[in-house]
Amino acid sequence: MMTIAFSSHHAEVLPFARREMERHQVIVLEEPRSPNFSDMLEGRLPIDEYMLELDSGFPQFEKRMCAMLRELHHRGRQILQVEPYLDKLLRIHERFAEGDRPKDVAKEPDLAAVYAAERHATGTLLDYYVASLKASFDQVVEAVKAFAAADADRLKLREVLRAQAIKSMVLDDVDTYIEAGYIHFPLYLYLKRALGPNQKIRIAYLLAPIVRRLGGIRRNLGPGDLLTLQYALHGGAPKDVASLLAARSLIYIKLLQKDELLPGVSEAPHAKDMVKVNGIVDGLSFDDCHVLFDQLRLAKRERALEIVGAYQAGLHRGLKRA
Repeated sequence: MMTIAFSSHHAEVLPFARREMERHQVIVLEEPRSPNFSDMLEGRLPIDEYMLELDSGFPQFEKRMCAMLRELHHRGRQILQVEPYLDKLLRIHERFAEGDRPKDVAKEPDLAAVYAAERHATGTLLDYYVASLKASFDQVVEAVKAFAAADADRLKLREVLRAQAIKSMVLDDVDTYIEAGYIHFPLYLYLKRALGPNQKIRIAYLLAPIVRRLGGIRRNLGPGDLLTLQYALHGGAPKDVASLLAARSLIYIKLLQKDELLPGVSEAPHAKDMVKVNGIVDGLSFDDCHVLFDQLRLAKRERALEIVGAYQAGLHRGLKRA
């Protein structure tokens, strides 16, 4: 059995990931290779020291994940880090640190495609950041769409490389768990193509039961991720659909909780927050987003929630939609 488990890097996902991982002999992680990974798994390197080399926005997730992987390793699971795109990206950064010029890296056959994809995506992301500070709403929306298209190209290359790597190292008769973020659905398509019709691939959305219980839809993906997937899976979207998703994404990112949250009173605080924010932005038209963006451009999250709440309350009272 081969399972692609779609999840997030939030601590709330770990109990569900554990249950899935325990059913498989091989665990394939969505992360670049680390020279110290084996030492961490074996206990020769403390987890806190291992984490010093990680660049994670969710350190509590990483710490708990390492402890869980170490336990599974001692119980006989084979754990592999398989993410060739990120391996190549790290090599590119090392080459630059050693003094190589961009044109030198761009000519390297093994690195050229990743360098081009990353350069394009990063360039469009920077264009969006600049536009978001002072450009008109319509210009910012176009910048979001340009980044989503470039990000989709990067995503497809990443999944092609990962599918090829997984095919080369995983045996057909070995139960294998493959970690993947929610936006990485194209991996399923490329892996299915690489392995052929005889290999059955099961999909597991780890937080699906909780998301359904909370009333979430679309696997709890935000509008920006939906737009990227439209480009990655279909080559684009109708102009009005793409513009609406891009516009909603501008409001979504102002409302979403960015800090790491740990399970407590809520067993899945990040999923709960994403369901809440998706519920808000799903009710916004393109013109609503235009009005709100002008008010939210420089607002902090708490103030942004107040502004959007007041705006929607006005709509519910029957005020004319902007």
